[in-house]
Amino acid sequence: MKKRTKSRRMKELLSPRWRLGLGILLQVVLAGGVAPQARGDDAKMVELGRMLFFENRLSGDDGFSCAKCHDPEKAFTDGLALSKGYPGTMYFRNTKTVMNVGEMESLYWDGRLSGKDLPTLVRDHIAESHFMNTDGRLLSERLRQVPYYERTFREVFQTEPRYGGILKAVAAFLRTLNSENVPFDRFLDGDRSAISETAKKGYELFTGKAGCANCHKSPRVATRGRSELLTDGKFHNTGVPMNDEIFAEPMRHIVFRRFFKTFGVAGYGDLDEDVGRYAVTKNAADRGAFLTPSLREVSRTAPYMHNGMLKTLTDVVDFYNRGGGKAHGLESVGLKALGLTKQEKEALVEFLKTLSGDKLVVEVPKRLEYELRPLPTFHAPPIEDEGGDIGTIVDFRSVPPIGALPEPPIPPDNPVTEEKVELGKLLFFDSRLAGDASNSCASCHDPKLGWGDGIDLSRGYPGTKHWRNGNTVINSAYFKKLFWAGSVTSLEKQANSAITGNVAGNGDPMMIEERLAQIPEYVERFKKVFGTERPLYGDVLKAISTFERKMVISRNTRFDRYARGERTALSASAKRGLDLFQGKARCILCHNGPNFTDEDYHNLGVGENEAFAQDVQRQITLRFEYFAKGVPERYYHEARWDLGLFYRTKHPRDMCKFRTPHLRELKWTVPFMHNGVFYTLEEVVDFYDRGGDESPGKKDPLIKPLNLTKKEKKDLIKFLESLSSKKKPLQIRPPVLPEYAVMIPKGLDK
Repeated sequence: MKKRTKSRRMKELLSPRWRLGLGILLQVVLAGGVAPQARGDDAKMVELGRMLFFENRLSGDDGFSCAKCHDPEKAFTDGLALSKGYPGTMYFRNTKTVMNVGEMESLYWDGRLSGKDLPTLVRDHIAESHFMNTDGRLLSERLRQVPYYERTFREVFQTEPRYGGILKAVAAFLRTLNSENVPFDRFLDGDRSAISETAKKGYELFTGKAGCANCHKSPRVATRGRSELLTDGKFHNTGVPMNDEIFAEPMRHIVFRRFFKTFGVAGYGDLDEDVGRYAVTKNAADRGAFLTPSLREVSRTAPYMHNGMLKTLTDVVDFYNRGGGKAHGLESVGLKALGLTKQEKEALVEFLKTLSGDKLVVEVPKRLEYELRPLPTFHAPPIEDEGGDIGTIVDFRSVPPIGALPEPPIPPDNPVTEEKVELGKLLFFDSRLAGDASNSCASCHDPKLGWGDGIDLSRGYPGTKHWRNGNTVINSAYFKKLFWAGSVTSLEKQANSAITGNVAGNGDPMMIEERLAQIPEYVERFKKVFGTERPLYGDVLKAISTFERKMVISRNTRFDRYARGERTALSASAKRGLDLFQGKARCILCHNGPNFTDEDYHNLGVGENEAFAQDVQRQITLRFEYFAKGVPERYYHEARWDLGLFYRTKHPRDMCKFRTPHLRELKWTVPFMHNGVFYTLEEVVDFYDRGGDESPGKKDPLIKPLNLTKKEKKDLIKFLESLSSKKKPLQIRPPVLPEYAVMIPKGLDK
C-alpha cells in the first residue's frame, strides 16, 4: 500500500469535503457543545441530538438519560457485565457501545434492527419498558416547555418538538461517535511505527494462526465500511458460558422472560439459556448465535460477550484459545483449540489494544430548565341552538328516587370469591404493577384519605403530574361509567387504564405478568383462584375489581339508616336539608338514585384550576391529553381547560361536561369537582347557589341561581354530611406483600 505524503495530506485537508466537515465541526462547537464531527447531518441537528442524548426527560420518570447506559467515560457503554435497565427492572444482556454504530449493518446482539435505521434504534430504547419506558407524545410535550428545544426544533425541523424529530436528532448525534486516531488505522495507512513489534506479531496471528479474521474481517486499508469495524456482520454460537445472574436475580429473569415472550419464543417461561438470534428468526441453526461485535474500541468496552462473562481481553483470548465454550449448538460453529503459546496470546492482546483510538470527549450539558408559558385565551367553538331551555320546567316526579344502597352488582364473568378478594387486596397495594415498581393503586387511592389522595389534582407517575382530581373508589362498584368523562364502563377497564396510563401507573401488562410469575405466593394464589399456571394480566384486573366491589363499599351512613326506616337517624336540620335537596336546591335533578348520581354529563361552569397556569408539569400533562385524545389542532395550542366529554365525542356541545359524581362520604373525599377547586361543602353549596361560574362550552340549563338563605344552606350541608360515616370509612391495614424468589427454569433444576 502507498504511504501518503505530507503534500497529499494537505491537499486532502483543503478539499471541499474536508472544508465542509471542518465547518460543521466549528458550528457545533460554537453552538455550545463539544460534539464530534457531523458526517452528512446538519450541525444544529447534531448539537440538538447531543443535548437530547443527555436529557433525563427522555425517560418515563424523568430520571435518567441515554448516557446512563452509554456513558462517554466508559466508551459509551456502562462497564457492567449485564446492563442496568429502567427502575424496577434489570436487563439481561451486556450493553453494546454506540461508538461507530452508524456503520453497523445490524443492531443489538441478536440483530433485530437494521443499522440503516438509527432513529428506530432510538425509538426502541425510549419506548421499551425495560429501557426508558416513555410515550413519545408525552416526551414531545416536555420538550415544548423548554425554550431551547422549542427554538431549536423550529430551526432544524421547522416545527415544534415532535417525536420523529427527537429520534432523528439523537440518531444524527450517534453517527458522529466514531473512532478517531486509531493506531491500527495509522499502521494500515503506512505509519509502520504506529503499533509495536509485539502488536505486529499479534496482527499476523489475528489473520493467521488464531483465525480471528474469519469472523472479525480485517481491513486492508482504512476506509469507512463494515470491514473497518472488524466484523463479518454475521451471527455465531461460540459457546459462551451462561451468566448465572440472569436466573439468580429475579428482576433480570423477569425481563429475560418478558423479552422472549414478546418475540413469541415457544416455552419462553422455561428457557434456561439466552437463545440469541433464534428469537428473531425461529431458525434452529440460530439458537445461541449472536452478532459478531465490532472490535473498535475493544480495549475500552469490557466486559465482553453478549452476557459480559469475559472480563478482560486476556480472558477473551484464553476463551478462543481453548476452542470456545460448551453451550448449545457449539459443534456447528467449528471452533477448535488454537494452541497459542503464552507469548502469542500476549501478542494478540497487544494487537487488540491497537484497535482503540483516542478517548472521545463529549461535553455533558447542564440540564435545561422548564419555563412556564403564558396560556392564551381559549376560544370555545360556537354551539348551535338545540331547542328550548329544559331547565325552566322540570318534572321532579320523573327523577329516580334516592334511597339506601342495595348490594353492588356483580358481573357474571367475574364472580366473587373470598380468595379472589384477598388476592385483589394484595394487588391493590402492590407497587410492582407500576412501570418503575414504585406506585400502587393505593398510592392515589389511599384508605386514610377517603380512598383518594386528598389533593386537587392527583400526583401522577414519577416525573409527571396528573391533570384531574383523583376519584374516590368508594362505591365505585355501582358505576356503569367510570372516570370523569365516563371513558370506561367497568371496574376491570378502569383498573387497566389506571395501571397502564402514562401519567398514572405507566405499567406494561407483559412485564406485570412476568413480575408476578417470579413471586411464588402469587403463582399459587392465581392458580387457586383462576386455575392458571401463571398469573395473567386480565386476571389481575378481575382480582382488583373484585376487591373494590366487596371491600370498598359504604352502605351504612345516617342517611342509609334513615332510608331504611330509622326516623331518628337524621336531625331536624338534616331533614330540612333533604327537602331542599329534593326541591328548591334542585340537587336531585342530577344527584339521584341510591348512589346519588344520574351518571350523565353536565357542564356546570366549574372555574379554571390555576395549577395549569402555574405548574409546568400540569401544563405538560394537559397538552399531552389534548394530543393523545385527538383534540382538533385549533384547540391544541390554547390548552388551558380540561374539556371533559369533548375528548371522547369531539362535539362542541360536550365541551367541559363531566360525569356526575356520587355524594357518599363527601366528608372524607375532599376536594371536590373534576379539578379539585373546592375544599369545603360550603364552597360547593355557594357555587350552585350562584348558578355556577363560567367555563368553555354551553353551561347546562339545569344550573341556575337558587337564592338559598343562610339557614337553608346550613340545612342542606347538614343533609350532605349525613351521607358520610362518622369515622373515616373502610379503613384497612396495608397487607404484607409477598416477595420475589429465584425461580429455577426446568432445564437448570437438575
